[in-house]
Amino acid sequence: MITDKATIKTEAIFSDDRKHRYLLRKEWDAKKKKALVIMTNPSTADTCMMDYTTLYIQNNLIKLDFGAVDIANMVSKMTTKLHIKDDADSPEVERENFGIIANAAQKADFVIIAWGKLGENNKAVRDAQDRLLACLKLFRRNYGSLPMKRAARAFTLLLRRYASLGH
Repeated sequence: MITDKATIKTEAIFSDDRKHRYLLRKEWDAKKKKALVIMTNPSTADTCMMDYTTLYIQNNLIKLDFGAVDIANMVSKMTTKLHIKDDADSPEVERENFGIIANAAQKADFVIIAWGKLGENNKAVRDAQDRLLACLKLFRRNYGSLPMKRAARAFTLLLRRYASLGH
């Protein structure tokens, strides 16, 4: 009989009112590489509760031999249904959020953009994506995508648009 034990360290950075989650960090093997996954907006996951997306990301990164993940979002407001007109971050909150994301990108071995097709038909979303990509331009060498069809397609579209902006 074999007993297998594991510990996953979890940390989250929230706004004081807990309406915004800036970062969710999970670490299961500090000796392995670390990914930063940037999605659209945080749902309900926190240090104890997991949502399906967080679980899916963690499971795929374990299969890809990663040991940790930082999960961040273009919009920091915690909601299960994002309405960009109502839920977009204020300029102050966006600056704080993007600063935390840029700091996480510095520490990551791999940056994964995973916001699907969002932004293809919405100028406000595209503008927010472009502002975030501009914050991350120093870390472009680390960009990639999980083997998720939607994320890979969105990543290709974003890289094309980012390149067309002269970055």
